[in-house]
Amino acid sequence: MKIHLNIDDLPAYPYPTNFLHFASTDPETDIEPWWLLVYNEGKINNWYKTLKQLYPKRTLIPFAKFNANDDIACFDGEDLSGQPHVLIIHAYASEGWELHATYASFDKWLEEAMVQNAEWLNED
Repeated sequence: MKIHLNIDDLPAYPYPTNFLHFASTDPETDIEPWWLLVYNEGKINNWYKTLKQLYPKRTLIPFAKFNANDDIACFDGEDLSGQPHVLIIHAYASEGWELHATYASFDKWLEEAMVQNAEWLNED
């Protein structure tokens, strides 16, 4: 599966290996109400620029969007270890109020996303 990771201002960001593997899996895994930005060219770059404009003190690497609101799952761009925390940012919230949740890793975020997916599917 083709994924698009380009960010103009951060050409060599070290994405977590588990994230790259998950995003490249074909067929794509259903994690609705979340959806990965990597499947649409330019989405990560556009959200990166938007979040940088809204929250200039943060370096946020967006990778997923929540369907029901403006929550964006982002890697902590200050952490170049290859295993950054995941920050859930409520886009367009006032600066200082944007952080909704933090996960220790992509794997921890994915566990929660799968729980949310099961709940989402059970609502129908």
